[in-house]
Amino acid sequence: LDAKKAASNILDLPKLLQMFAENKQSKVDFKEEKHAFYLDEPISSSGQLEFYAPNKLNKFIISPQKASQKINGDTLTINNGNKTHVVDLNDHPEFSIILRSIINVLSGNHAALKKDFKIKFESKPAGWTLSLRPHDSFIASYVDSIQIFGKKNIFLKMIVKEPNNDYTLTMLYNHR
Repeated sequence: LDAKKAASNILDLPKLLQMFAENKQSKVDFKEEKHAFYLDEPISSSGQLEFYAPNKLNKFIISPQKASQKINGDTLTINNGNKTHVVDLNDHPEFSIILRSIINVLSGNHAALKKDFKIKFESKPAGWTLSLRPHDSFIASYVDSIQIFGKKNIFLKMIVKEPNNDYTLTMLYNHR
């Protein structure tokens, strides 16, 4: 009976993405660390992320200073105090791929993930890992891999690794 219970806790990728697709909005708190070879210590930030299906992702940075990044479809609006920048994500695939990967997982868009990435998915009773490697060689020169870790339909951690081994670690908590 315990083996059956453990097996029922193991997800496959289509089931996981379906669970995410059913959740039309979510809010979480985050802590992020950018680790780079040229830094003596990581750059840290924290704040809140909001997702609204199918393609809106808002990042509100509270610390070290207030800023916001809002994605609506293909448009990224960055606000740093009294300056606002609007960016067409189609013009910057090297960083928009990271943002699109989050949106495509949270909206359950398996077709878009397959189009952009080589996908490896592992699931165990304790949780799952989704590893994404860009198909496009230009993008791969900026992003080596994106690893997303979770349990059931909860996104817990993400690691974005660059080809030079620099990486960004994002921890997510207080899911609501």
